[in-house]
Amino acid sequence: MKITKLFGLALLALSISIISCTGEDGTDGINGIDGADGINGQDGADGQNGQDGADGEGFDEMTQYGFITMNLQGTRPDGVALEDSSTFKFTPLGGEVFQEGFNTVTIQQLPDNTVYGFKMIRFISAPENIYNANAVIFYLSFANLGEENEEFLNASMTLNDYTVIGEDNKFFVMNDYFESGGAGVSDFEFTDMAFDAGTNHLTFSYSFMVTDDQNDSGHELTVMGEVDVYLLEEIQ
Repeated sequence: MKITKLFGLALLALSISIISCTGEDGTDGINGIDGADGINGQDGADGQNGQDGADGEGFDEMTQYGFITMNLQGTRPDGVALEDSSTFKFTPLGGEVFQEGFNTVTIQQLPDNTVYGFKMIRFISAPENIYNANAVIFYLSFANLGEENEEFLNASMTLNDYTVIGEDNKFFVMNDYFESGGAGVSDFEFTDMAFDAGTNHLTFSYSFMVTDDQNDSGHELTVMGEVDVYLLEEIQ
């Protein structure tokens, strides 16, 4: 029993001696140098291009009957010089529009004259009753068109919900009606008038002036432009 106790005391003394002799930790060593980057792999071959999609539907049906151009020169309601140009090329194709006489030509044989009546409407964008009502309407009539005794009878032009937008992003809206011989409107002038009765193709240039109190700009206005349209003739 004494031997066992002595052996235990000796072992405890040896453990304390070992612990008390442990040294302090040394400083960290220097980090090793980073290895070189590996070589990039080769790019894979490009895949084949996909097939082109089908062309979207356009407005070919609505633009096939020609256009009306318009240039306005004058002064805006705020006193700034006005120079505005537009091309109206969209034709409404509803039966009601044609039955009301728009986009048609009428030819009336009288005892002494042949009277031609032209009535056309063109929109600046695809027509829609609420948001795209921006249109110009032209009506004119001639007697004996293209003959030596040709005679101008009457003309009118209507601007419907036409928005003039300046380069300074300011705008005003015009809803005006101009008639030859009407108040404040100088006589319409037509040049290069031509009508092909076989195709109902009508072309001409026009110009007139309007006094300040007869248009929505509030200033004297010069209106000019060109018409190049194909009109329809109703079957009786």
